[in-house]
Formats: sequence, C-alpha cells, structure tokens
Amino acid sequence: MDPINSAGPIKKTALLLFYGWGYNFYRRENQLRADDLLIRTKVGGILAQARSHLGALEAEYRRINLPAPSREHPLPDPRNTEQARRIERCGRAIETVTTAILNAPTPTNDFIWLRHRTEGGLLETLQAIDARLVDAAVEFHDRLVESDVAGISAETLEPRIEQWLEPLRITVRERAERLTLMV
Repeated sequence: MDPINSAGPIKKTALLLFYGWGYNFYRRENQLRADDLLIRTKVGGILAQARSHLGALEAEYRRINLPAPSREHPLPDPRNTEQARRIERCGRAIETVTTAILNAPTPTNDFIWLRHRTEGGLLETLQAIDARLVDAAVEFHDRLVESDVAGISAETLEPRIEQWLEPLRITVRERAERLTLMV
C-alpha cells in the first residue's frame, strides 16, 4: 500500500514535504548539508574577527602616520600612504577568502541526481575538508592577532598575511575540486 496515496490531504502534504520536496530533516545527508553551511558560517565569523582586528590596526596606523594636512605638510608622506594601502590590500585579501568560503557551493538536495551519486559520501568528504578549513582559519586568526602586527612594516606584513591565507585558499580550491569530481 502506498503511504502517500492512501493518506488524507494534510498527511499527504506533510509526506510530500518530507519525501518529495527535500525537507526530510531525519536523513543524514540533510544533517551533513546543514553542518557544512554552519561550519562555513563559523569560519567566516573567525575570519571577520581577524579582519576587524586588522582594520583597527589600519585605523591606528592612519591616525598616527597620516595626519590631517597642514600648511607645512599639505600632502602626506608617500611612504606612509603606500604602507596604508598595503594594509588595506591585506584586508581585501582576507575579505576575498572569506567570501569564497561563505559562497562555496554545497550539493543540492536533488532527488534525480541522488539516484546517480553517493551524496552522503560526498558530504562526509566535504565535512572533513571543512574541518581543515576551521583549523586553518583559527591558525590564521591567532597568527594575526598574536603577532606584533603594529610593529611590523606593511612591506613585510603583506607577504606574511598572504602566506598565512594560503592554507585557506588551498582548502577552498580542494573543496571545489572535490565537488566537481563527485557531482
């Protein structure tokens, strides 16, 4: 006996929600998909905190090294302006990585494709990659906050931040490659 056709209209709608439209929150794949979104949101929050810290350092640098123009010094020192631009580029690099992480795709709950792929295995692989993403984000945050960034010149800060962001970029690329291979 078919449970959907033999049900009343309210139960039929509920069953369609659970089975036909992909809202069966009891399935492991749906839990993994939700966890993936949650993990990437938390990683974005960690990187936003690091960006906020760098933004505060940038504001302090600008306050000290780029004073308001005066008659004696109508234009700021070009070296200080370049330093401020480097710090600003570092902030944009953090934002770019954060955006890539938050906008990374997750396999949709598509029942046609579900017959032809093992979505549970793919989502578990993505979960392992996301765990490495969390480690890399926490390490980046800690390095940025704990290092004496205020005492480092922007010329050396920019390569350091690029180096510290590289594990995050590698993990995001690996995640994208896994999705294209598995889908």
